[in-house]
Amino acid sequence: MRNRSLVTLVIVAVVVAATIAQSARSAWTGVYTTEQATRGEQLYVRTCAECHGDDLEGRERAPGLAGVTFNQRWDGATLKKLFERLEEMPPAKPEARLTPSQYADVLAFLLNANEVPAGMTPLEPDKKALADITYTSQQPKF
Repeated sequence: MRNRSLVTLVIVAVVVAATIAQSARSAWTGVYTTEQATRGEQLYVRTCAECHGDDLEGRERAPGLAGVTFNQRWDGATLKKLFERLEEMPPAKPEARLTPSQYADVLAFLLNANEVPAGMTPLEPDKKALADITYTSQQPKF
């Protein structure tokens, strides 16, 4: 009887883990559009490049937003966390902050700059939906 309970518990744990894994979505599944990334690039140049650099490599205290630095910082994080970080920018100029839709465009640009492929549907500034999308530095094997 005890072995049967243990087997049942293991099966339930596997089913729950599989359900959770299926509900999470990868940023690599095309979560933004090319047009959105283009708008985001224009916003980046206008509002972010002064601190983070034209090449997204960062300056002084502003971290890089592409490549190794970005990947080490955000690998495994949800897009909600990254979006919320963007909403705090620029910290020294709160009056220069963007709208949620504009931050979604900047996020699309950052994904594009980190070689995450575009899709057919724009990234929405919906934090609940963004919480279900995970950024990984390497494309997962589907």
